[in-house]
Amino acid sequence: MVLALLSILLCSSSAFCQMNGTSSEELNASALRALVEDASSQSQTYRFLMEMEQNTDLVNLTTGDVQTLYARTISAGSMNMSSRSLKIVMASLNLPKGDEVNATAYALDEYLINDSLYLKIDGNWTYMKLPEVAEAWSQQNTMKQQIDMLNRSNLTMLGSEVVDDQDCYILFAKVNASAIAEQISKQTGPSLPVQFMNLSELFRNTTLNAYYWIVKDAHQLKKANITESFTFNPAYLGLPTNDTENIEMRVNTTISMLFEDVNESVNIVLPAEAGSSKPFLQNPIAINVTQAPAKA
Repeated sequence: MVLALLSILLCSSSAFCQMNGTSSEELNASALRALVEDASSQSQTYRFLMEMEQNTDLVNLTTGDVQTLYARTISAGSMNMSSRSLKIVMASLNLPKGDEVNATAYALDEYLINDSLYLKIDGNWTYMKLPEVAEAWSQQNTMKQQIDMLNRSNLTMLGSEVVDDQDCYILFAKVNASAIAEQISKQTGPSLPVQFMNLSELFRNTTLNAYYWIVKDAHQLKKANITESFTFNPAYLGLPTNDTENIEMRVNTTISMLFEDVNESVNIVLPAEAGSSKPFLQNPIAINVTQAPAKA
């Protein structure tokens, strides 16, 4: 899950399309960024859809052999910040190239209620307490994670487009990968696996770009398309050096997100069957499920 998170200065949308000159574009993008940040701070409820495609090449630097892994994930989520409740339903397919017979798939239901995480994986329910979440619930806010990434980016106004009958501005964001690494380091608690990772090295060879669609009248984030490419040694993830020193990983990820029902009624109810969930020890992989939509 670690591998797999934008007012207007002119008075008409046509004026943006007529603008020429970098300084004017930067000024308008900056003004829109401020409006989006203000609007997002007032967004307490929303729903979202997400699709992710990730291709990973495992390269043996000694022999030159390459193993390619494909991952495809679709998910739907609901967020209610006021009641501190989050729901995500996810399905994922993992496929080794040329070895389709060994493809694997899993389905997951996640509920985060206050500081309790409930997971239904392939029909089995478990739960755990996450004390850090109670103190930093905003970190679970998928929309805010995207706004934070937008705020750490160089922005360019591209024009406008209609998405789901809503007139939207389009922003291109050149993301500062080093700033994202710093943000992750500050936000994650000691129970998360990133404490064993070399994030600065992990993000050193990273290219991270995003396109954002912003609703014109409400200045809310409507849609996000994110692309990420990076190359690293698995040792940066804290894996044993002897097993990874001759291996290089080349990862290309594309994520598409769509936000709906912003500040509309979102009622998240934990299923009755979750009441029989079995407790389990803190599992870093399971914890990171709550961070999945934050970043590409």
